[in-house]
Amino acid sequence: MDMEIKEVELIVFSIKLNDDSLLYMKFYKTGTIIRQGVAAAPPVLSSGIGFNKDEKYFRTLLSLIPGNLLDRPLGHEDKIINDSVEYVIAFFAASDNGFTEEQAHWTKSTGVRFLLDSKSSTRNEVLGFVERFTMQAVALTNEWYFDIMMKGHFDMQSPLLTKNDIITLPKSEEEKERDYQNYIEQSVSKINGNWNIQPFIDGKVYLGTDQKEYSPRIDDSTGNFRILFVPRELSGLRMHFPKAKNTNGKKTNLNKPKAKKLQQKPIKKPKVAMSAKQEVRTARKWWEFWK
Repeated sequence: MDMEIKEVELIVFSIKLNDDSLLYMKFYKTGTIIRQGVAAAPPVLSSGIGFNKDEKYFRTLLSLIPGNLLDRPLGHEDKIINDSVEYVIAFFAASDNGFTEEQAHWTKSTGVRFLLDSKSSTRNEVLGFVERFTMQAVALTNEWYFDIMMKGHFDMQSPLLTKNDIITLPKSEEEKERDYQNYIEQSVSKINGNWNIQPFIDGKVYLGTDQKEYSPRIDDSTGNFRILFVPRELSGLRMHFPKAKNTNGKKTNLNKPKAKKLQQKPIKKPKVAMSAKQEVRTARKWWEFWK
């Protein structure tokens, strides 16, 4: 169904590797944003919903959409697929039930979908745009998602978050620990272009559960990447950290501050509840209308 850019009220991004969600994001015209993952494997399952955020997120993404992208749904599916990688960007508009967020019933939808083999050689202009546009959306929310992780895993409240924001984490402590390690490893590695998270903490103060203010500090002096929270009144002091012992001569896994080192073993991945209610959609997925 034809859609004009000015009509768009919701933009959805999704990247899946087989059945694993590597990235899931929603941007509402109202300012509400949802995000899970960093677009890399293994998947980061921690997720956040931020209500009534700055509408700049949505406006920025809207300004990057080519007008003809909404003329009709676009897609490609490789003929032979072993391990599948699915890219989806979907656009929704014109709710007919009075709601504009998770309970909305959208009467217009279109988008782009690529279902590829993980070793696919498929390249074209549309796929290139999908990859760039998705990573631009990721970049817009990287600092907010970082603060979601700090709140969820350390209970440190950032000024970017509100009490109404919703955070969902894996259930067990072992799963939480592994999820955090996956996030840190992917956020500071070459997988995502050596993201620099220092700007996310520069000059920022977090509120602890004791209602005291803390300044975050990055420490990699032990060979491990750690984020530490220092009482604000001590944040100007130079901190010295003892070197961690490494008996096998190899670098240890990335650790959360003060967390025990966990044995890596297969675990059952929990499903992440993105919200209490999904938005009401038409009976068929949007890409089925053009098959």
